[in-house]
Amino acid sequence: MLGDGSWALGLTHVLVDQNGLRINWWVREDERIDDFPSTPRLRVHKDIRTVIESSDDIFVVIPSAFLSSSMSCITPEMLEGKNIISAVKGFLPDQNLTVSQFFNQVYGVPEECIAVVSGPSHAEEVVQSMLTYLTVASSNRHLAERVRDMLECDFLRTLYSNDVLGIECAAIMKNVYAVAVGICHSLGYGDNLIAVLIAAALKEMASLFDSFAPVEPRRDLSSYIYLSDMLATCYSKHSRNHTLGELIGRGYSPQQARIMQKMVAEGYYAVKAVYELSQQKGVRAPIVEALYAVLYRGAGANREFNGLVHQFASRNLI
Repeated sequence: MLGDGSWALGLTHVLVDQNGLRINWWVREDERIDDFPSTPRLRVHKDIRTVIESSDDIFVVIPSAFLSSSMSCITPEMLEGKNIISAVKGFLPDQNLTVSQFFNQVYGVPEECIAVVSGPSHAEEVVQSMLTYLTVASSNRHLAERVRDMLECDFLRTLYSNDVLGIECAAIMKNVYAVAVGICHSLGYGDNLIAVLIAAALKEMASLFDSFAPVEPRRDLSSYIYLSDMLATCYSKHSRNHTLGELIGRGYSPQQARIMQKMVAEGYYAVKAVYELSQQKGVRAPIVEALYAVLYRGAGANREFNGLVHQFASRNLI
């Protein structure tokens, strides 16, 4: 297990407490080592190399903004024969790669040794053993079944998909749109408008999918494996990205809002990556463009979003 955030804690709860597996856990922040005492089934380490060398299946739960630096001491040879299981919902900043692309292109991990775990999975509910459905995506059905067997328990179920890149992109973009929903809530828009915003976001996401990760037949984004995580993240009180948007909508700068949150909101970094990719591909994405203006160009949230929501009917955005 690589990472020490709330989702890593939730997954460890499932793997160790529910299913009795033995885990080597790398805690990224040295000052947090004492928060996670070792047990016969759980060995906590400061050295990421020790964890990787002594494990066959590696759950990656490091925020995407810190993944490259955290892996800087790891060579491709250290990952030979290992399975990478990503539970990260973000692009690597500046590289604009998903986690599966990062491990495949930078570390040479074969696609058949990579799986992605996604779906509506607020760690707060998983730790409380509340019923949760996840998607396990991999080009290797055998690996997906292996991950399923590690995760499934009384309250956690999994579905299979072979659409690795699609699942990753859906998990990334739902964070983007949750920031937009949070901003609109704080600006005083109600549920009626928020529903229209999410419908527009789904249409925009379909255009981005067709550009970033085209497949035939075209994906049905109303399917559970794509839509459910977006709905949970946009509406839930547990959503860090929704909270980030709410703080910005109240008038805090993006930098102030991030400091106040203390936890990483992946949507902040995802906005920049999705904006840059949409510009490269020539895809018009008005919601992403409004978010980028607010988060990275210092534009006022009230002005940008008032302008955005009044485009919905006039410019066929929904």
